[in-house]
Amino acid sequence: MSMTTRKITLSAITAAIVFVVTWTIRIPVPATSGGYINFGDIVIYLSAFLLGGPSAGAAAAVGSALADAAGGAAMYIPATFVIKGIMGLVSGLMTVKKTFRSYALACIISGAVMAAGYGLYELLLFNFAYVIASFPFNMIQWVGSAIIAILLFPVAKRLRIILE
Repeated sequence: MSMTTRKITLSAITAAIVFVVTWTIRIPVPATSGGYINFGDIVIYLSAFLLGGPSAGAAAAVGSALADAAGGAAMYIPATFVIKGIMGLVSGLMTVKKTFRSYALACIISGAVMAAGYGLYELLLFNFAYVIASFPFNMIQWVGSAIIAILLFPVAKRLRIILE
């Protein structure tokens, strides 16, 4: 299998895993229009470390947007596609050096991209009060997913060796 075919295949599998984890483990956020806390970000961080920026960005965008479509959060699909795509891309670009430090920093910074991105999108669609109501839940997702992903770094390192 060529490297291009392998990369596309791994990206597609990763998009499917992002979808499954995001869609099956959802905690609805009260007082929002379909928003929910999920743990798909953990898969995004891991895939960024394993696949690199562009492939992880594509997998994150597709898998997360499909989860919004399946989960009835249609108004979030365009934002999710862009925000999660950027999140995967940024995280992947930050983990070129396969060190714990770069991985942990990537989880934290790309999580901030997610929280800020949804805050801006909700500000455009709704109002500041809506952003204030939903932002703590974005923070919970950001911090919780980053902590779990960082704890999974040894697993990511082992997977990286297997996939090479």
